[in-house]
Amino acid sequence: MKLIQLAAAALITLSSLTAQAAYLQVAGGVNTAVPSNNYYLGNLAPQSYNIGGNLQSSINGTLSLRFDYLGHEAGWTNTFESNSSTITNVLPPSPFIGYFDTYTVGELIQFTFSTNGSPVPNFVANGNNNMGDHWVSFATALNTSFDGTAYDAILFFDDTGGYMDDDNHDDLVIGVRVLSATVTQVPESSTIVLMLMGLAGLFAARRMKA
Repeated sequence: MKLIQLAAAALITLSSLTAQAAYLQVAGGVNTAVPSNNYYLGNLAPQSYNIGGNLQSSINGTLSLRFDYLGHEAGWTNTFESNSSTITNVLPPSPFIGYFDTYTVGELIQFTFSTNGSPVPNFVANGNNNMGDHWVSFATALNTSFDGTAYDAILFFDDTGGYMDDDNHDDLVIGVRVLSATVTQVPESSTIVLMLMGLAGLFAARRMKA
């Protein structure tokens, strides 16, 4: 009975590790402190983000995502689009959109930022991000909060500005929440082998005592 309890405890431990894992990750780019001229610096904690990286799934499974309009500092009309739904900095439309999809580890989350301003090209897609500095680009902060509300990620769009690029990524700010996740990835074979070896050792020890 004790062996069964130990095995159950091990399985619970494995499942809890999976449940606590992050569902989003950023590939590439450069981590940097949010500049002091970012209009929303005081709303963020922690005050850092990644410029130039691309947002990916970190699991094999289904993610239900919600994108929230958080604010903007821009004279141009900027648009966030995902799964054929849009959020602009000219409200309304709806201040949030959502969808669910099945991903593999490293697969890109589908979204695009665009502006009606003068930059050419006037859009940037996740998976083809730029590093800022006079380029239309976005920055990403993982596991952060905005005005005390937690988000799995926050996206900061930079439309390069009009007269001079301020490069502070606050022209359209979008919060990303994972509403639900179904992980289909099973424990690695090495983990399973180690568990079986441990259980075999416990059985053997018990037989020797008997």
